[in-house]
Amino acid sequence: MKTGLTFLLSLLLVINNAQNTGYTFKAGPSMGFQKWANGGKRAPMFAYHAAFGIDSESSDGKNIIYGQLGYHVKGGAIRYSFFIDQFGNRIKGDKFNMKFYNAVLEIGVKRTQNTFEDFTTYFGVGARAELTTNQKFEFNTEYIEWVRKFNYGLSFLGGIEYSLGKTIRNGWELRIAPDISKQIFVPAGTLWYDPFSRTSYRGSEISTRNLTIELSTYIRLLQIIEYVD
Repeated sequence: MKTGLTFLLSLLLVINNAQNTGYTFKAGPSMGFQKWANGGKRAPMFAYHAAFGIDSESSDGKNIIYGQLGYHVKGGAIRYSFFIDQFGNRIKGDKFNMKFYNAVLEIGVKRTQNTFEDFTTYFGVGARAELTTNQKFEFNTEYIEWVRKFNYGLSFLGGIEYSLGKTIRNGWELRIAPDISKQIFVPAGTLWYDPFSRTSYRGSEISTRNLTIELSTYIRLLQIIEYVD
């Protein structure tokens, strides 16, 4: 986290002299997915995210370099609607989450597209570095000790922004963030104990990658520098 703040402050100093500098706060809902090494998947997990960012526009406003530091909840879930037990009783449905609380540093570029009066659309791509600050498992608790604290991935984003004045803008952004690294990794050959059979065995690799889809609303404040001859 300290390294991320240092990087963000350094980026702020570098782009502070740009023609247009933006300061953004965004937040919104997230939907997390997990892909496991054995091909298994989990149900979506619904969570939240928030981030603060700074950016620098090119002179024509079409290209934007950005950096942001955020807090994102990722993971997956197991859900079932209901089931009938051995005595014929109907047991109501429930859900269980596997959550990772990640501090995320991201840098990337955006390209603005069609501009309709006060509206601007854009798309972009970024690279992420993440630190898992905490986790909460409601199933597969035996994997907690195998959580990787440092992860990385890519972000693909698009959005629409509209002007609320010369120096303030509001927007909506959709972000798809697949991880390249594995959030959980248990090497093949790890020794496990089965309490039911009271025997030990060596298992195959167990790992999972996160994929997160985020919808954000944001406020962007602009610092505009006008050069006068």
